[in-house]
Amino acid sequence: MSKTLLILSADPAAAETARRIKALGHTLVICDADPAAPGFALADSCLIADPRAPTDCAAAAERYNRKIRRIDGVLCLTDAPLTAAAVTERLRLPGLARHVAELADDRLRLKRAFASAGVAACWHAEIFTPQELQRAAIARENLVIKPVERRGAEHRLGGADDLAALFQTVRAASPTERVMIEQYPEPVRVAAFLENGEVQGPAQWRDPISRAASALDLREGPLTIEIVENGAVLVDASPHLSPDSEFLEAAIRLATGEK
Repeated sequence: MSKTLLILSADPAAAETARRIKALGHTLVICDADPAAPGFALADSCLIADPRAPTDCAAAAERYNRKIRRIDGVLCLTDAPLTAAAVTERLRLPGLARHVAELADDRLRLKRAFASAGVAACWHAEIFTPQELQRAAIARENLVIKPVERRGAEHRLGGADDLAALFQTVRAASPTERVMIEQYPEPVRVAAFLENGEVQGPAQWRDPISRAASALDLREGPLTIEIVENGAVLVDASPHLSPDSEFLEAAIRLATGEK
């Protein structure tokens, strides 16, 4: 049966998933901050709001749901867990639990949860001054600086960077003005899905997927993880649908309450 699905993100990676959803016969409402985003070309309706601004997206979705067409489910195609939870809560739809979204959104809390679940993580640290950033850049390679929350851009450090300016830019993007740095070798991205606590995903990555889900207390829905060193080190885990995920139809069933 055709459903009206709200998609968070219209970036190029999400556009292919939007095509797959359209091919399944569903109506697409797409939300993104960029009016020129590629995914909007596939939308039946467009909402202009930042997918990483939970309040804005929830308000836009509620207006659409009330005034134009009932939304049957929400799919998050980017790492914006708080927004996904806020929208589904506002629309009273199945979705990500608030405590999972809050944990996933705070990268430092997430790293501590990895450790509690027995998962090794890349070296990382919260930094408070440009001088700390400079010292880390001298001591280590493959560094990325980012807000603690999943906001703004991540910056891989290079030799020509103005580190003081970069620190200030990243801090300004964080709602709490917290900055972290992380050793970030190129990871492998793996798409998985949880159903009643059971992991579905590539057999070779089943253990790190299970540990990541345990760290997040995630029992239902999509999970995208990033791992290095043959799965021994977990870089990230985000409860969103990877654009190339083979679990699209399962995610749609879960999002629309047809599980």
